[in-house]
Amino acid sequence: MADALSNDIRHEANTALLEVDKGLRSVRIGDQCEAIVKLPALMEKFPFPVLINVAFLKLADLFRTGTNLLRLNILKVVQLCDKHLTKITNCDEFVRRIYSVMHSNDPVARAVTLRVFGSSSVIMGDRRNIHHSIHRSLESNDRVEVEAAIFATTQLCPHSKLFASGVCEKIAIMVQGLSTPIEMKLKLIPILQQMHHDIGMASQVRDLCVKLLAAYPSLPFVTVILPILTKLSVTTLVDVSAQVHLLLAYVQGDVRHKVRMVALQNLLYTARHAPQSWSKWSVQTLVEVVDRLSNEKEKESVLRVLFSLSASTAVHTLTVHRDTFLAHCYSHNLNIVTFSLGVMSNCTIATAGRADHAHDLEALGRHLLESLLTIQLSALRGSRPLSVLLSSLVKVAKHTDIATMAQNTIVLLLPKFPCSHVILGCRALSAMVKSSDDGQITPKLLRYLQECSHDNQQEIMLPVATILIERQSVLACSDPARRAILPSLHSSLWSAPPWLAYKVARKASIMGFHELAAPVYLKLTGHVTSSKYRNWLYGLEQFSRAQLFLHGHTSSSSLLPALSKVSAVMNNTFLLIKTSGPPSSFPMDYLEVLTSLYDAHIRLLSTCVSVKIVPPSSVSASGNLEHKFTPCLQQFCTVAECLSSLYSSLFDGDCATLEYIALLQQSCLLMANAISSIAFSLKPLCSPKEGPARGTELSGEFSSKYMLGRVCSDVLKSVETAASFLKIVPLGEEHVQALTECSVKMLSVPVLLPHCFFRALQHTTVKLVLSPALPAVGQSIMVQLNSHMTLSVEGVVEHNGRTRQYRFPKAVHIRAVPKVEKLLSHDAKTPSLCVLERTEQIQQDYFHAEFLFTLPVAAYYTITIQSDLLDQNHTVWRTGQSTAMSVLVDTEENLKQHQLRQKEPSNIISIPVSNKSQKV
Repeated sequence: MADALSNDIRHEANTALLEVDKGLRSVRIGDQCEAIVKLPALMEKFPFPVLINVAFLKLADLFRTGTNLLRLNILKVVQLCDKHLTKITNCDEFVRRIYSVMHSNDPVARAVTLRVFGSSSVIMGDRRNIHHSIHRSLESNDRVEVEAAIFATTQLCPHSKLFASGVCEKIAIMVQGLSTPIEMKLKLIPILQQMHHDIGMASQVRDLCVKLLAAYPSLPFVTVILPILTKLSVTTLVDVSAQVHLLLAYVQGDVRHKVRMVALQNLLYTARHAPQSWSKWSVQTLVEVVDRLSNEKEKESVLRVLFSLSASTAVHTLTVHRDTFLAHCYSHNLNIVTFSLGVMSNCTIATAGRADHAHDLEALGRHLLESLLTIQLSALRGSRPLSVLLSSLVKVAKHTDIATMAQNTIVLLLPKFPCSHVILGCRALSAMVKSSDDGQITPKLLRYLQECSHDNQQEIMLPVATILIERQSVLACSDPARRAILPSLHSSLWSAPPWLAYKVARKASIMGFHELAAPVYLKLTGHVTSSKYRNWLYGLEQFSRAQLFLHGHTSSSSLLPALSKVSAVMNNTFLLIKTSGPPSSFPMDYLEVLTSLYDAHIRLLSTCVSVKIVPPSSVSASGNLEHKFTPCLQQFCTVAECLSSLYSSLFDGDCATLEYIALLQQSCLLMANAISSIAFSLKPLCSPKEGPARGTELSGEFSSKYMLGRVCSDVLKSVETAASFLKIVPLGEEHVQALTECSVKMLSVPVLLPHCFFRALQHTTVKLVLSPALPAVGQSIMVQLNSHMTLSVEGVVEHNGRTRQYRFPKAVHIRAVPKVEKLLSHDAKTPSLCVLERTEQIQQDYFHAEFLFTLPVAAYYTITIQSDLLDQNHTVWRTGQSTAMSVLVDTEENLKQHQLRQKEPSNIISIPVSNKSQKV
């Protein structure tokens, strides 16, 4: 299948390129434009260097001979396909054909050419002829050509230090010259922010900009030059403190409101990107400015800067001014109030060592709650002040006892908030979900949910229901509070739209609240007409029912029948989910691993029951117990390895899914270690592991985010206690009882359905193309004996086009594994073949690697190519494509006879013998 896919990709790319070439050669300009606009989609679909190079050379040829309309369309293609420009293998020819238009007498044609140079600056580099043309065009009398030269200069300066150093002096002369128009100077000045290749150039540009500020103090020049100086200082980390002082001087001394606002915006930029460069004097000056400013917009901007500084490493420079912000907490401007409280919160939390720290936090908490009520009464439209206020309240609630009061206040205000504010309030409640509850928050949320269902406020019902589910998920399954809220939740969901009810049930499955999810899934099956969706809902309902079977069991005698029933239901769930056709294989793989996990527990409990019923004789007790529990130990280790493989395949998985799968693997390793330490009296407990879900060793730390993690911690303590106590006791019923208790505790926790089970926010695939290509499907590449075979592997990383949420591919690890399938001579011995490996960086979603194989004997070989992705943290993910090709190695005469039998054209590869084992 993989070989057929590789050939289909190559054939489809060639066919599409021939179709585009036919349009480019047409005599009708409409057909030519149509062919040009098809190229971006073609390059995105087949981003291989051969196709990219041919396409751009054809465009360059048409650019040289075509009209200005065609040149504008080609310019647009170059701008859209800028990430593929580095794949042009014949850059000199491409530049030569484009550059020929610079000799035209048409200024518009020259302007379009300059814009092409700027758009393709990544491959132009240090080509002096292009530099000279841009220098000359800057002095042109045609306005269109000058603006195009300015664009090309702006784009080329970051990629060429030689060009930047050469054009810097020319721009300085033009900006300071009296013959240059004012509007042209304003367009030339932004080029200076690209002059950051070295400290000397940056200092020279800064001196020039400071002189320009003194020479041109008008509003347009000041508002253009100040951002340039800020970005240049932050980029080079040179003179950042001096730039902060300059901006503070404009805030204090300039009377123009727009200039002060621009200076404050630049101060905010430096506070976010270089807070370590702020001195105590600068912070003190900014604090003093707040009291002197009369304009509320300016005062709010200053507080934004201070809030950004208080959330960074510069917070300790603000702690001495904490009390000065208290006066601004009573302003009628709520933005000023919220940012003042935000600064105070960060400063108070940073001073945790002070004696009056607790008192300050309580007072601050009261101020935050008062401001929250004020925001509700003022009916504020913007969500930014409320977001800052709630985040500060959550931080303070973690260090004080006002968590319950804060939650009650937010719940009371939810019905009075607009929709966007309700979502922010629910997020704050979610952050405080593990805090204390006085028993009144959940009933209030239930009443509000019922009100929303009656008023048909669908966008509010989901976050409110999510908070209720999260509050119940931290409780034990046997807690009466979980069952108490079910009637109210179900009554609200029965009247809700089906899609909203499904989203709530999905959230319940993700949080392990299967009592709520199962009836909702069953009811929703009557609202779908497709058998595919019906099977999906039935599968989810069966899974939730299976988890409910395990509730309330405290002994193996009652748990074993329930486990057998769960195993049968899980097999049925697997079939239903598989027939529903999920978009990825993760749901089936996950269910399959869970079924194996339940089977492992069934085997362990069955072994414990059999040992209790027929205890081994005292003479051979130790040997019999080890013999009985060895398969249980092996099965738990096998499930742990399967979970590790599942983890490694989830390159597109969210962090919560990966964390939960790693926790499941640790639970399996914990059971294996419990069997080893209790039944075998070994000592394997708690050795650290290198990474999550990657090794076969147990970590002594479990995530307390999930109930399973807390149970694993309890089981680990029980195992350690039992292992130390039973070490001196002869193997018998006590050991079996300890293992039974461990299994029962593990099974008391319902298994969750991770977020990735339902959908993935990113989708990444790898497609491989091998050269030489197979002559046909099912046939072999023919290689002459006593020669080497070169294999070229090209690959494309495709994704669904969305912004990557979790990780992105940085490199690919390729393994080429040769294997002898059949020897052609009975006297020959099977040779030992080397496995070749390469790690290639992914550039613009493309990678390429070459291998050189030595195939010493006449035989049929199979070469398997495996590709694994490496993310930005250099973590290897077993999620790439694996493809194989068949190779026939024999003498030249035998290969010709084989070709005649197949009636296929010659496809013999004969490469001179080389001492190299791998071609780089």
